[in-house]
Amino acid sequence: MSVHPDEGVERRRPGTRLVRGISRFTGPEAGVLERQLPFVVAFAVSMVVLWAVPSLVTRPGLVLLSAAVAVTVPALAVLAPWPRWPDWVADVLPVIAFVSVALLRTGTGGAGSVFAALVFLPVLTLAAQRGRRGVAVATAGVVGVVFTPVVFDPAAFSAQTVARALVVAFVALLQAVVAHEATERLRARNAALDRARVHQDELLAIVRDDAETISRVASERESALEQLVSVIDSATEQAIIATDSDGVVQVFNAGAERLLGYAQGSVVGRVRLTTFHDQEELAARYRDVGGERLLDAVVASASGNGSHVRDWTWVRRDGGRLTVRLAVTRRVDADGNSSGFVVVATDVTAERETAALKEQFVSLVSHELRTPLTAVLGYLELLQDGTDPLTDEQREYLGIVERNARRQLRLVSDLLLTAQLEAGRFSITPQAMDLADVVRASIASAAHGAHAAQVRLVEHVTPTPVVADALRLAQVVDNLLSNAIKFTQPGGTVAVSVEPDLDGHGGGGGEGGAVLEVSDSGVGIAPDEIDQLTQRFFRASAAARGAVPGVGLGLSITKAVVEAHAGSLDIASTLGEGTTITVRLPAGPSSSSTS
Repeated sequence: MSVHPDEGVERRRPGTRLVRGISRFTGPEAGVLERQLPFVVAFAVSMVVLWAVPSLVTRPGLVLLSAAVAVTVPALAVLAPWPRWPDWVADVLPVIAFVSVALLRTGTGGAGSVFAALVFLPVLTLAAQRGRRGVAVATAGVVGVVFTPVVFDPAAFSAQTVARALVVAFVALLQAVVAHEATERLRARNAALDRARVHQDELLAIVRDDAETISRVASERESALEQLVSVIDSATEQAIIATDSDGVVQVFNAGAERLLGYAQGSVVGRVRLTTFHDQEELAARYRDVGGERLLDAVVASASGNGSHVRDWTWVRRDGGRLTVRLAVTRRVDADGNSSGFVVVATDVTAERETAALKEQFVSLVSHELRTPLTAVLGYLELLQDGTDPLTDEQREYLGIVERNARRQLRLVSDLLLTAQLEAGRFSITPQAMDLADVVRASIASAAHGAHAAQVRLVEHVTPTPVVADALRLAQVVDNLLSNAIKFTQPGGTVAVSVEPDLDGHGGGGGEGGAVLEVSDSGVGIAPDEIDQLTQRFFRASAAARGAVPGVGLGLSITKAVVEAHAGSLDIASTLGEGTTITVRLPAGPSSSSTS
């Protein structure tokens, strides 16, 4: 059983309790009445002694007067409104006690009175007051008590009287100083204890609040954990696997059991995440990313609280192979250290097979269409350039055939390019070029269509050297000009500008580059459709209402080409006022975009 330090002090110092008891009446916590009680009780005992031994009384009148004065001390202590007055006013009561003791001493033998010791009780009361004032008043009061008998009997004055007064006054002074210092220390200790008690109460309140908060949070976390476990267990369409920092499986839900064919009990705590991967694919990826362990090939790209999504090949227990889209998230503890990983796997085998078949189909059909279309265009040129003259009507018919054939050829080329994008086989061949030449050529090609649509073309072209794929950038400019002309009403304007990007905002992290801007005064685009414009096969509502021809591939291809050059494409439009498309290109593409 532990012992409080204060309790140990009391056991070692038996007088401590007595001192504490006395300080209750004379110490700093005592009230006005409590501080006078020792004197009142001692004076009352003195009266009892005088009643029992009447021979001690030499002057009865002074004894009665002394008793009358003494009675005023408790009366005033009880009746006077001390809280309204300053603290020093309470010093009046010990002074009255000095007067009572002086009268009692004179009435019971003077210098030889046995009741002279009562003088030290008001000394203690005054010494307990704050400040040095009480010590001075106590010393002066003792001197007054010693000399009071001389006032009533001047013949009693002698050197002995003076010596007694000095000695008693000096003793009283020492007693007052000692009592005052002890009281001040006690007062300081009590104040410190009060502050400590208040601080302790505050700490207890904080601890109580923290305990309630911790209990509530723990309860909420426990409930959340139960819900999470329930959700994870109920997920059957996705495999959810949690591992420790070494990749050892800790959670293996029902979806993972269904996907991989392993029972939960045979996996948790026994196998690593890398066990489910195709080992050749994993080794190849490990050689690319490096790391200290094979697990890094899977989790290296997931940092902090982020996640990494990638397709992987998993091998089922029965040997079957699956293509899964793996989302890997790093688990981080309160100290920021990695505590493991959470893997969510979705079976995309059928989806990827369908995409591959779609790519093969589009490539095959596009190739089979492109070959005859190229032949048709070739023979059209022979007919138009032949030696036999053609009538105007014949030339008009052939022009219609040529325009539609070229339109179909462009559509087939776009489909082929889209298939390359989906297959991840799209690449560029950069070389030194002047983007201004590409823009001028595209403007010249679009001039006939703009004239037919009664749209005015305005150009502001500045020589802008870049390292880029001229053929692909020509597609970008052609698509932007074609869209701008198609969506601009007769009498409108399409402005084209190209200039060096002197601020180096073209992207790619280098300085310089190019800024290409195509703006029109056309119908504009609805704000909620701007973010969808670069999606494949998306058609804006304005195109549908105006029956504008197109299949919605132009801007998606444009964005792919720009991003392949490490550039950026921004679209700004106001419905009914027009659209501005800005392309920013770096001085040269990044190495990854040319692979």
